[in-house]
Amino acid sequence: MSRPDISQIIEHGLAKYRQRMEGAVLSAPVCQRVATPEAIAQFARGLGDLNPLWCDSEYAAATEWGGLLAPPAFLNAVCEGQAIVGLPGLIAFFVGARWEWNGVIRAGDSFTVDNELLPLADKTKPGQPMRVFQQGVIRYRNQHGEVAGSCRWDMMRSQVKLGGGKTKEASAKASPAVPEREPYSPERLQEIYEAIRAENPRGAEERFWEEVQPGDEVPAIIKGPLSLSDMVAWSMGIAWHRAALAHGPKLMHLLDNPGLAFIDPASGAPEPIAMSHMEPNGARILMGSPLPMDVGFQRVAWFTHPVTNWMGDAGRLLSLEVRLSGFVRFGDIVWLGGKVASKERLDGQAVVNLDLQCTNQRGEEVASGTAQVALPESAA
Repeated sequence: MSRPDISQIIEHGLAKYRQRMEGAVLSAPVCQRVATPEAIAQFARGLGDLNPLWCDSEYAAATEWGGLLAPPAFLNAVCEGQAIVGLPGLIAFFVGARWEWNGVIRAGDSFTVDNELLPLADKTKPGQPMRVFQQGVIRYRNQHGEVAGSCRWDMMRSQVKLGGGKTKEASAKASPAVPEREPYSPERLQEIYEAIRAENPRGAEERFWEEVQPGDEVPAIIKGPLSLSDMVAWSMGIAWHRAALAHGPKLMHLLDNPGLAFIDPASGAPEPIAMSHMEPNGARILMGSPLPMDVGFQRVAWFTHPVTNWMGDAGRLLSLEVRLSGFVRFGDIVWLGGKVASKERLDGQAVVNLDLQCTNQRGEEVASGTAQVALPESAA
């Protein structure tokens, strides 16, 4: 019996998805159901953001919140911000997300999660391989039944050939060669260390809405040089279900779900596809990259760090939208910061709109975004 053509597989999968999945509200995998102080601290360490508002219970008790809060991006530890559903013959590239928060996340909050799948959009250009834009909205409901936050995740799906890998047409338009990875000099590392030491959250000093002006700087924070240890810490911080099994249970799970595995040529054994972000063989096989790289929703979460540093304890992050435009591979350093774009009164709140950028050590912008922050108003 002849193998089906890849185009037939794709068309069948798209038809099935549109019939059964568009508009469906599915359950989503939950990792940290309760925002315990320990889970919050573990996430903060994996994010690289040790703000005392999330890590020091005595400090947090003395703030207006009266106790520990979780970083806004902690919802990734409840359920990663990309609850995608597979489409046969189309590989997924995370291109961005929009987060919205309806309040703060307090220690002790518990969550249920669902994932609403939005309609697919055909982005195929004439004469080019199939491209489909896939989206969904993850909603995180707390113990009171309130939507504490939501994440609209955005995926671009592109055509692959049977057996894996991009089509020849897609390969011809591959991204430029990866720059040679070079060690940082002691002098350069010293500059980085000093910049990191200067990264301090505003804390209890209120930033009033009236004092903020368009063009004001949101000081940058540094992530990297990205390494395996950073990825392990992130994986631990979100209790990542994609990398949570070991030994026999891992192998049996991958045998039962071959779409979640790749064969490591060094051992001949299956490994989770999440290892493409930690292991060079996985990066080469699954992403065509000589080096592992960050996870898309992880980079989105990084953007919350400079914003919460800037806004202080009394501020509140309302929304964050990020578009990815490049890669952050092992060895890369990125700076995340921005400027005030405008301010307004919106729905009874004093809101500041921020423009944000993420730039690597080569001066390349690898992501950009916008955020809305509610700030206190001066009593004067």
